[in-house]
Order: sequence, then structure tokens, then C-alpha cells
Amino acid sequence: MKRALIGFGGHAREVIAQMKVNLPCFVDDSFLTKETLPLSRFNPNEFEIMVAISDPKKRMEIVGRLPKETKYFTFIHPTSLIMSEVKIGHGSFIGAYSVITTNITIGTHCILNRGNHIGHDSIVGDFFSAMPCSVISGNCLIGDRVYFGTNSSVREKIEVCDDVTIGLNSGVVKHITESGVYVGVPAKKIK
Repeated sequence: MKRALIGFGGHAREVIAQMKVNLPCFVDDSFLTKETLPLSRFNPNEFEIMVAISDPKKRMEIVGRLPKETKYFTFIHPTSLIMSEVKIGHGSFIGAYSVITTNITIGTHCILNRGNHIGHDSIVGDFFSAMPCSVISGNCLIGDRVYFGTNSSVREKIEVCDDVTIGLNSGVVKHITESGVYVGVPAKKIK
């Protein structure tokens, strides 16, 4: 079965660059270019795919629109360091120089961009997005549809609920129990 991506933005092009393979890219028909294929013609019997869109909610929405028989592939860059007892869900992307230590579960359709770290005994939900150099310390519980901006980090033993965005360079030092956007050190909700 051939591989393809859904998406053709910056993240999709980074996935192609890191995989070192020129993959076909499907996009919504209204965004069609001469370099892309129409999503309306996606055939799950011909392609296994990865949804290569960095926004967790958009990624989830697209997965929800695809045929139930769609097959998803996961890519782990060869420079990544994956230690022991690590589970990574289907449709996920683990980028260059990421470090995932031990006893960690990462959900489906997750993105670890470049140079991300996840510490021991952490659980990361579905549709997670970690931008370059973000860090999750040990014993953390991260919900679904969570986005960590570049260079953001979370202290050990922290829980972050579903539908949270952590801004660029932010530091999470307390549990986040309410959805929203959090920025700063310590991270505080702004909306």
C-alpha cells in the first residue's frame, strides 16, 4: 500500500523532508493546487496516510471525516531516542532528535516536531502537538487536543486537561484543569 499525507502546509513539508521521501499530499478540494491531490478522491484501499496538520483540532476533524477503513502510518525519525516500554499510537509523527524515555504512552495522531522530550511515566492523549524543543517532564498526564508551543515545558507530576494551548516559551508549574490558552512563566490563562 502506498503512503500519502493529508495536508500541504509547513508541517506536511517538514514531514516529507524528514522522511526523505516525496509523498503525495491530499488537501480539501477548495485548496487544490497542481502539487496536491483532491481529498474527495482519497481511496483508503490505495493509500495509508498521516494527517500532517499541526493544529490538533483540525487534525481530529479531518480524521473524523475520513472513511472508517482508513489505515494510518506512524513515522519515527531515525535520530529519535525511544527507550523502553514506550507505546506510540497510529498516525503519529516523531521528529528528529526527539527523546522519549521509559514507561510512556503517546496517543493516536500525535506530533512531536523536532527535539521534543517526554519524561518517564507520562501519558499523552490523542491529537497532541508538540512544537520544536518542547519538554514534558516525568509523571505527567496530558489530555487530548493539547498544543505545546516552541520551547514550552511542563514540570514533573503535572496534569493538563483536554483542549489546552501552551504558548511559546511558557512554563507549566501547576495543574491545568480548564481548557484555554496559557502563556508565560508560570503559565497563566489568557483566554
